[in-house]
Amino acid sequence: MPVGILVIRWDNEIGPINEGFYPDNLKITNNLLTQVYSSHRYQSLKPGFASISLKNNKIVSFFSGVGDMHISVENYVVALLLRRDEKPQLYREILKKIAAEILDKIPEGKFLKLLPDLYKELAKV
Repeated sequence: MPVGILVIRWDNEIGPINEGFYPDNLKITNNLLTQVYSSHRYQSLKPGFASISLKNNKIVSFFSGVGDMHISVENYVVALLLRRDEKPQLYREILKKIAAEILDKIPEGKFLKLLPDLYKELAKV
């Protein structure tokens, strides 16, 4: 079971911005936001997945893309914080579904309400 869900937006002046996360007790640092976002931008401007291993966690994330090929909204990352012993590839399919739901609701600002229920869906993996 993942530790949490995180939504990151890139701002060209500020850098990575934490747009929302669940559960509320997650400790999210600016360094974490930068590492997750950078894992995508070093690879491509196109939408896609990335996985990184940190000292205490693993992360699997989906980037919405930049430019003509973006999905729903540009420059967003939906990430799952995993325990160190979890396999990121097991979460790709459900992350694809979760990211689509979140990214579609960002323009209306309604994605935060979805996070608790989407987090519960992760227990099924």
